[in-house]
Amino acid sequence: METKDIRKKYSWLGFSYFIFVLMYEAASVALSLILSDYKDSLRENSWAVYALGLLPIWAIGFPICILFLTRIQSEKPEVHDIRPKYMAQFYFITVCFMFSTNIMGTIVISILQGITGLTIENSTIDLINKQELLPSILFAVIVGPICEELAFRKFIIDKVGQYNKRYAIYLSAIMFGLFHTNLHQFFYTTVIGIVFGYIYTISGKIRYSIILHMLVNLFSGIVPMAIMKHIDLSVLDSISSGNLNDPATLDKAMEIYSNPAFILLLVYFLVEIAFAIIGLVFFILNVKRMKVNDSQSPLPVKGAGKIVFVNVGVILFTILIIGLTIVEIIALQ
Repeated sequence: METKDIRKKYSWLGFSYFIFVLMYEAASVALSLILSDYKDSLRENSWAVYALGLLPIWAIGFPICILFLTRIQSEKPEVHDIRPKYMAQFYFITVCFMFSTNIMGTIVISILQGITGLTIENSTIDLINKQELLPSILFAVIVGPICEELAFRKFIIDKVGQYNKRYAIYLSAIMFGLFHTNLHQFFYTTVIGIVFGYIYTISGKIRYSIILHMLVNLFSGIVPMAIMKHIDLSVLDSISSGNLNDPATLDKAMEIYSNPAFILLLVYFLVEIAFAIIGLVFFILNVKRMKVNDSQSPLPVKGAGKIVFVNVGVILFTILIIGLTIVEIIALQ
């Protein structure tokens, strides 16, 4: 297949996901207008919040995207099993990547806030933090990972992995990161998306990346937020801005520091740091073996970046997502 034909495949894929985002945004707006008289009561119901947030995406936008994607022939990666001990190693590596890129993302966001004067909130985490535990587990730990892995690993890699495995993984990861329309999440979701894409590419079984995604969302997302629900964060703010020599501030400090939930949260963060260090060790030991074979790929690695990312469809998708991200940041000011 000629290079120009491969570029068209990537462009159509990008355009399909552009339509995906456009359709679910339109459906979200329409649903919001239809239910405007009930929005206050719906916001108080966690099941309704999740359902109304996810239905336009996965029941409207994604099915339309799949119809567009049928124009590109699929080719599934070769099927191989991944042993449990290697899945455990991948989990530790993922935690390491999340930990390091979270730090990097926080620094970048702080710089952007200083330059623009805007406050860049983590709207997704704030939303989940306000919801009840059971629906959060169902939608954020089960439904979300299944849908996202199908959309951003299986469909993308099946469609374009046949042209170049490495760049299919990169494209799926970047599109996955952008899809969150959240700068706080962009950095770490992109990096862990590379891990998820690699796992699917070497195994050909989407269940492995789904399982890893579920574990990450549970232990790095839901668990700390569940603990923090039992901590008065406003007290922490007052302590950080107060004087510990002041008796009232000191009483607040003793109250928060003696809270079992606060102690549990500290233990959690220590465990996460330990997991990140273990993940770094595993990554260093295995990095030379963590490769995909593109020797027979019709799209050579050299110069592939321009073909994969510089095409009409992918550019349209990127511009739309960046625009939505900016709108969300401005709307939260």
